[in-house]
Amino acid sequence: MGLYQRSDSRFWWMSYTMNGEQHQQSTKTTSKELANSILKQRESEIVLGLFKVGWAGERMTFEQLVVEFERSHFAGLAENTVKGHRVYLSYLKAYFGTCKVSKITAEMVEQYRDQRRQQRTKRNPNRTVKGASVNRDLECLKCVFDLAVRRKYIPENPAASVKHFNELRERPVRRMLTVEEEIRILETAPPYLRVAIILLSQTGGRTYSEGLSLRWDQVDFQNKLIRLDNNVKTPGSTEPIPLSDFACAVLQAWEKEQASPSPYLFPSPKKLDRPISTVKTAWKGVLKRAGVPHFPIYALRHVFCTRLSEVAADAVVQRAMRHTSPETKRHYQLGMTEQVRQAVEKANKKAYGPKRVLRFYDVLPAAKKEGKIAVAK
Repeated sequence: MGLYQRSDSRFWWMSYTMNGEQHQQSTKTTSKELANSILKQRESEIVLGLFKVGWAGERMTFEQLVVEFERSHFAGLAENTVKGHRVYLSYLKAYFGTCKVSKITAEMVEQYRDQRRQQRTKRNPNRTVKGASVNRDLECLKCVFDLAVRRKYIPENPAASVKHFNELRERPVRRMLTVEEEIRILETAPPYLRVAIILLSQTGGRTYSEGLSLRWDQVDFQNKLIRLDNNVKTPGSTEPIPLSDFACAVLQAWEKEQASPSPYLFPSPKKLDRPISTVKTAWKGVLKRAGVPHFPIYALRHVFCTRLSEVAADAVVQRAMRHTSPETKRHYQLGMTEQVRQAVEKANKKAYGPKRVLRFYDVLPAAKKEGKIAVAK
């Protein structure tokens, strides 16, 4: 390795060895000091494995990389997760499709992010794509480039440093569902959705994987349990879900009333051999008729956790939610303002005892004495 000058160039050239082969490259500078710094940087890159002559990403398009990603990444994913990834990849391929992988930079990813955010939604042309949807695209893109880095197609991930949108600004305000609101929702909901709402609020199950896609052979009425398959989100989710007397009675009545021979509790109205795919439209209509502010149906899992936390120990709540960590339930607890208020009142009683609690308009004894003296004078 070293620096040298060529008769046909005004720049300093550097020579270095990599994988047993000698390589020469111009430093693009006439300063020997700067050229020496460039050579030392190249030597460091070679030692750390950050530099490679002829990266495969220089010859590979983004579409070709996506094919490898699907073959490598989709094997261990659930069917619904794969469907979601394919949607994300369809937008990414439409933008980066024929670009060489090595040519995709962080600036290009940022341009995609901003352009995608300004796109109109298919269902409502008056609205633009939410930041949360763009974030899912960016997360998928990062996974694709992570594969490229692991396989030495490119030296670094261009999507790793791209900033995401703040999703909290777009989410509805988290609020607790009151019993009165729940009753109004059940009164306006169609029968199948009414049963689903009761099931989700009584078990805390995830909307589709542990609720709307359940089969009758998974419901054990004798032991009052729901036994899930291994196709669940986390290992802890394989635990059986206990059914309350109320939930068990509702499901038994629903089984007698259901006329279709479908193996599913909530079959698709078009294909009885498949579960219902979505209830978003029906759920929005129910909330509107009930006069309840919109919230996602998944929030029923939060409602279940909050109500159970008021009467059960943390270990029981963790088992009911099938969480691997006891801290996860903090995310699912809604409101609990009344519980906090009661705790503050107990703290006041302990601190002040039976005495009257101090108020901000009370006058200190010294101030009262000074006031009397001033009046006397």
